[in-house]
Parts: sequence; structure tokens; C-alpha cells
Amino acid sequence: MTLPPPHSRGWVLPSIIVVLTLIAGGLGGVWAALIVLASGFAGVTAFHLMHLYRLQRWTKSSLEQYVPLPEGVGGWGDVLAALSRREQKRVAFQAMQKQTIEQFRRMAEALPSGVIVLDARRHIEWANPRAQQWLAINLEKDRGQPLSNLVRIPELRRFLADDLNGALPGNEAAQRALVIPSVFDTGKTLALQQVPFGQGGRLLLARDVTQYEAAARLRRDFIASVSHELKTPLTVIVGFLEMLEETPAAEMPEETRAHYFELMRTQANSMQRLVDDLLTLSALESGSREKEEETFAVKPLLESLQQQTQALSQDKHTVTLILSEEETQTETGTQVETQIHGVRDELASAFNNLLTNAVRYTPEGGNIELSWKIDGEGRGIFAVRDTGIGIAAEHLPRLTERFYRVDRGRSRASGGTGLGLAIVKHVLLRHQGELAIDSRVGKGSTFSAIIPAVRVSRQKA
Repeated sequence: MTLPPPHSRGWVLPSIIVVLTLIAGGLGGVWAALIVLASGFAGVTAFHLMHLYRLQRWTKSSLEQYVPLPEGVGGWGDVLAALSRREQKRVAFQAMQKQTIEQFRRMAEALPSGVIVLDARRHIEWANPRAQQWLAINLEKDRGQPLSNLVRIPELRRFLADDLNGALPGNEAAQRALVIPSVFDTGKTLALQQVPFGQGGRLLLARDVTQYEAAARLRRDFIASVSHELKTPLTVIVGFLEMLEETPAAEMPEETRAHYFELMRTQANSMQRLVDDLLTLSALESGSREKEEETFAVKPLLESLQQQTQALSQDKHTVTLILSEEETQTETGTQVETQIHGVRDELASAFNNLLTNAVRYTPEGGNIELSWKIDGEGRGIFAVRDTGIGIAAEHLPRLTERFYRVDRGRSRASGGTGLGLAIVKHVLLRHQGELAIDSRVGKGSTFSAIIPAVRVSRQKA
């Protein structure tokens, strides 16, 4: 049976009371009718007050979780059932919202960037852990505090005062980034950017740009170094050209003219070597390979390098080649040969740079020794030992930097470009190797190129 709607069922009890009152009046008179009417309406009032009281108690329950509504009778049952269904929907919607907010919070906490939510007065409302770490913010104590009071950088105060002009995409203030040092880590550099958020608030994003700043600084230093290295020989060449142009041929001895041309040729060759080394270093750093890797024997390469070093030295030094026992001994008449898997020309260039430096920085009459051996871990070690001037310990960590020179005057006089050891380092890195340096002032140096065991093999020749 279909129940009548609540507004019609609300008249059931009053109708019953009226009928009972009429019956009582007909049987017992007016007083009997009044007594029945008063009793009936008192009961109805008590009925409604009881439901109102139970509903009032329910309204004081917690809003964080679903609390069942009290059961009702008659029209109150329908009303309370409708309220119960509405409350269930509200709690479900609230739970979904909380879950969504929690997911966004976890996502913000997991971001590699720092995130700070500021209100319209630039006070902190929330910050993820990375932002708290970088800017030394304690969210429990600093919530509601002005950010510029905690991070005392004048540029930040002016940055936060920018008018973002709503969320216009072409607004320059919204696109501008502020680069500041990290408050917590003095070696870290941060880039801050802000976007409109909420009612007058803004979202402050912090990114770690330490590597980008270091790369930009290295690029600036590199350009300055290249300009300086090219400027010196160009100045010499231009100076001699102007002198030759202004001086009549009859007034300048032929020997002097030839000497000037020789000096210009020397400076031009120096620039040519510098350009060649720059191109080589650029190719190594970009990761491009002109030649494929191959497996080649070590002994023929080292013998060729010994001959080249002797020719470069012009017999002013004693150049000795020392090979491992496996390269010299024989087993039943068959010699054991060590091989390397890699780009032969790159490794030959790296080894040759080490030998060239040994020749340049070893006084006449000194000894240069190039050796090859396999260590206990199976790694191949090519070492160049000289009896040269040596290098102080404070210079060793920077020797592989581009254009770093211990003695600039001596390096230029010997024809060095300042890029040799940088090339060696990059060649070895491309072959998963490393460069070890041991040097003492006045005693000499040993440069060791270490090739990983995975690239070294042995077989019978």
C-alpha cells in the first residue's frame, strides 16, 4: 500500500482527536468533549516535542563523521529519513573532498620544488617540506607569519610587493623570477616565482637552480678564458703586421723580417692548436663519437707513443717504455697480448697529452717513463712518470679544469693550451675510467690513466 505524503499524514492525529471529541461530546456532554480535546492536543504536543528534542540533540553531534538520525513516527519518520539520506550524502561528499585535499597535499609534498601558500597579506598559510628546508621555515611556529620577516632578503620584500594583476597570462610580474641564496644551505641557489592563488593570495614556487647557475658561471668563465687565450696571439700578430706595414722593406733587415714572420707563425700555430683542442673538447662533452669502439692491442700503441714522445723531446730526455710481464714473456713460444675495447684515437690522444705535458715540464736531461700494467682488480693502468718540476698539492684538484694553469707564463712558453688534461679527463670518463695524479714539487709527477677491467682483455698473440 502506498503511504500518503507527509504533509497529508500530518493531519491524521488531529482528525482522530476531532472525531473522538465529537463522540465524547455526544455521549458525555461539553465537559467530556473538552477533556478529550485537551488530552488529545497535549499528547500531540508531547509527541512533537519529543521528536524536536531528539532532533536537537542530534544537531549537536560531531560533523566530522556520520551520526545516524533518531527514528521517527508518522510524518516525523519521513522527515528524519529524508534528513538522514541528505546527511549521508554530505558526509560522503566531505570524505571525498578530504581525500582529494590529502592527495593534493601529498603531491605538493613530493614535488622537487618548494611550494608556499601565502594569503592576501603575504602571510604563510602552508608550505611543503622542501620549501621549509630551503627557506628555514617551521610551519608549526611560523604559520600566519609574514614571509619577508622570516626570510630577511630585501629583494624578496620588493618581489612579494609586485602587483600580479590577477591571472593575466602576459603579466610580466607573474613571469619574473627572483634568484636568491638558500637560507638553510649556503651553497644552494633558488629561483622564486609567484602566481595568483585564491582570494588575493598567491602561490610561491621555489626551484633549485644551483646547477644552472654553476653552468652559467662556467660558461661565462669559459668564454672569458677563450677570449683571453686568443687575444694574446692575435695582439702579437696584429702588432707585427702593423710594424711590417709601416716600415719600408729597405729599412728592415731580412733577418729581422724573417724573425717577425716566424713569431707570427708560432702565434698562429698556437691559435690553431687552441681551436683544435676546443673542437675536440666540445665533441667529447657533447657525447658525439666520430668513430665506433673497437678492440685493439696495447703494445703497438705504446711503442708508437714512445717514438712520438722521443721525437717531440728532440733527444733532450730519456724516454723509457715499461710493459707488464704478460706483454714480454712467452708461454710455449706464444706471447700474451693485452687489448682494450674503446675508441683507439681518443685514448691515443689522451695518452699523448699526458706524455706531451711530461716533455714540457721536465727539464732537459730528465727521465720520462711510460708504463702499462694490469692491477689486482683486472684494470689496465697507463702511467706517465717524469722527473720534472712537480706540482704543489693545492693545485692537484683543479688540474683538469679548462684553462687552469699552475704557471701561466711557463705554460704559454711551452706551447700549452690549458686544455690537455681536460681532454684526458673527458676521454677517460667516456670509457668509464679515471685519472689519478701523484706529484711532489721538485721531485716529479705521475699521471695514471685507469681503464676499467670490463674494457681490458688478454689473449695469446
